[in-house]
Amino acid sequence: MIAYDFVSSAPQSLDELQTEIIVLPFFSDERPLRGAAGLIDWRLCGALTRKLMAGYLDGSFGEKALVTGPPKLRSEGLLLVGLGESTAFDTRVAHEACALIAEALTEAKVSTAALVLPGRSLGLLPALQAMQLWLEASPRDGDLEEVCIIERAEEHRALDSLFDGLRRQAESPLD
Repeated sequence: MIAYDFVSSAPQSLDELQTEIIVLPFFSDERPLRGAAGLIDWRLCGALTRKLMAGYLDGSFGEKALVTGPPKLRSEGLLLVGLGESTAFDTRVAHEACALIAEALTEAKVSTAALVLPGRSLGLLPALQAMQLWLEASPRDGDLEEVCIIERAEEHRALDSLFDGLRRQAESPLD
């Protein structure tokens, strides 16, 4: 079973985040990058923006790019995942993106990952709904043991309550 934790999307929290990989979904029409991806790009002196501007990736749906050993971060790598255009984003696309990310993490055989939930950089889905979609698609088998969800601190309480409810449901003698 995967253990979940929540980390603030504040710059200091991202600097202190120790994980094998940080997953940063982004939209093809999201320039500059926003949310945690924007903060990490700023921390890396625009390295992600330069990759976008050079055409190495454009954010089309399903596109994936691995940036290994980013300086100034305690992570071994960044996985950038394209979400397509923000205007086409809905719960179906979010679910497909979560499945794509889950597959990539399984294939990478990582045990720890940090993740920005798809659609959260622009606030296109509520945090609770995005988390539920991730839980539906998250890897069931594999090496992944711990996932840190990168989210604004004010959303942590709602996400914690989701896990409390799931725990109570799993422990219920009525099932």
